[in-house]
Amino acid sequence: MKTILIILVFLLINAFFIISNNNLALNNSDNLASLATNYFNWLEKIGNNLTTITGNIIRLNWMPN
Repeated sequence: MKTILIILVFLLINAFFIISNNNLALNNSDNLASLATNYFNWLEKIGNNLTTITGNIIRLNWMPN
């Protein structure tokens, strides 16, 4: 339960960062669409970075000399 709460807080804080960095007023539907687009682009970048890091870790030689 704590893990889910930590993940949700992390995602919520990042949504607030996107709102503040782009000066979005959430009472406008265009700004809500912009928030959704920016947020999902951010999530996609995180997924791509995790894929790259995992691929690099797998390619390392982990055998002892």
